[in-house]
Amino acid sequence: MIIDSYPLLQRAFYYSPLSFLRGSENVLTTQFLDTLRLPIADNGLQCMGEKIRIWLRYLDWDSTYFSCPTYRLEFVDWDTESQTTALEVSDVLSELNAELTVRHGKFYLFTEIPSEDVVMLQALNLSGLRLIETRLTYFYENLQHYSAPFCEEVRVATESDIKNIREVAAQARNGFDRYHADPFFSVEVADAYLAEYAEQCVLGLTDVVLVPNCDTLPADAFICGSLNVTAPDGIRVGRLVLAAVSNARRGWYRHLNNALLSWMKTNGMKYCVNTTQSTNRAVIHVCEQIGYHYGRSTHLFATYTR
Repeated sequence: MIIDSYPLLQRAFYYSPLSFLRGSENVLTTQFLDTLRLPIADNGLQCMGEKIRIWLRYLDWDSTYFSCPTYRLEFVDWDTESQTTALEVSDVLSELNAELTVRHGKFYLFTEIPSEDVVMLQALNLSGLRLIETRLTYFYENLQHYSAPFCEEVRVATESDIKNIREVAAQARNGFDRYHADPFFSVEVADAYLAEYAEQCVLGLTDVVLVPNCDTLPADAFICGSLNVTAPDGIRVGRLVLAAVSNARRGWYRHLNNALLSWMKTNGMKYCVNTTQSTNRAVIHVCEQIGYHYGRSTHLFATYTR
């Protein structure tokens, strides 16, 4: 584990979505910090503050879709020689809230913080941001040794499946995910967003969408996967992006997850990453039975003005 120049390097390591990869700590830390150092035209980030610096990203697509200026707080760092407290960080976060209010009138701000960053978690609470979701990331390791064959009862989705996929994405409601747990979003808006997101996955946002292969029943369950998440040292990592199962297809999450792992193996991935809510015991149970391992835990916070 990196301990030099604490808190910056050690804290930055935990912000990497692949911080469970042992032996790659330095590369993962460098990769994360490099994303903050790119020119603003390349990554849309802005840095605010001096002693304590806030790295903030304006999200164009989200701002348009939700008709509200939307920001993601990516990281907060501070001078390593100072003993910065959660109260000092919370004061800067409160200043950010005031600045965005002046700039936009109404806005939406959210952030995802690893469980290890205790100072930030305390500062967010002190500054009034609300905890809206706790996430667990699981990973399947050494996919080249995965033995289950691709399930013949599963096929790749086509555009003709979009109507059914949209319906199951909206109806398989999870009251603990970010969009349904945050009072900023109405239930109708959250359902519509997930339906739209699922459709975009079929249209190419992800590399594959798998559905049950049955001519007599609709595609009322699906799983989406993407290849080649940015990873160090040429390690090939895929990601389970989204899944939903209708009541009529109870038990199908296991089949679809196995099928996705087989598809990932065929496409040369070494790892498959799957993130879910800490409250989703059914998904966690299936993942642990299939052979996934715990990777990391994060917390989502948000605030807004209307």
